[in-house]
Amino acid sequence: MAYRLPPLNAFRTFEAVARLRSFSKAAEELLLSQGAISYQIKNLEEKLDIVLLHRDARSVRLTEEGARLLPIVRSAIRRLEEEIAAIHAERKGGILTIAISTYVATRWLSPRINDFLRRAPGTVMQLRHGIEDPVPGPGGVDLAIRWGQGHWPGFAAEPLIMSPMRPYCSPEFASRLREPSDLLATILLREEPPFDLWETWLARAGLGAETPKHALTISDSNVRVRAAVDSQGVVLADVLVAEELSRGSLVAPFDLALEGWGYFLLYEPELVDKPAVAAFLEWARPLAR
Repeated sequence: MAYRLPPLNAFRTFEAVARLRSFSKAAEELLLSQGAISYQIKNLEEKLDIVLLHRDARSVRLTEEGARLLPIVRSAIRRLEEEIAAIHAERKGGILTIAISTYVATRWLSPRINDFLRRAPGTVMQLRHGIEDPVPGPGGVDLAIRWGQGHWPGFAAEPLIMSPMRPYCSPEFASRLREPSDLLATILLREEPPFDLWETWLARAGLGAETPKHALTISDSNVRVRAAVDSQGVVLADVLVAEELSRGSLVAPFDLALEGWGYFLLYEPELVDKPAVAAFLEWARPLAR
């Protein structure tokens, strides 16, 4: 049998009384008289034909049926509040979901997030960490910041940080290296395929026919850079290691670099008119280099 539900305020009153275990405290919280609270609870019980609360002079207790309904009422009220807040956020600026690796998030975006949010008030930013997935699309990710050469069929790709790839290592490790061929006998800190570019760099150095003797594959770029700082090997890295270079904890033993690679803003053309996406692109474009 389907019931016609009483007004939402009656359920909100029930939730407050059940949580506070007091009609008077619920009245204070909801800015109503104690009589109005009692009337709403009585009316709710009559319309539902369910006794929700046991009350006496000193206490308020949930009935078995009241205890069964309370978590459902709380969940429904919370979901309404969250969805209404999301609607208001979208009116003001919107929810912006960005797919980004932890490496780029910590080294480039994190120091700049507050600046963006100040320029786009009302925007709620969500970060999803990943190298390839999820991809931008309706109902999911709005933007992705991806490493590559700008070729993603079906997506708009705008260069954000174009960055040559060079070998870097600690000064102590660099003292062992005289020429690129010395790398063949040392430890190369590699990415997971297909993102690792060591073979391409070695080919540019004229060593394409040679096979390095040692390698350590580390999927997390931050950990890979840290391993190079700790003299565990040589990393092939981009300009986002600028802090380590400025401190002198990393140096470039050779100047040969791979050009044409960088970080791109990736998005579906259909989403460019979404206010939050448009705000981020407007903010990020002047930072592109």
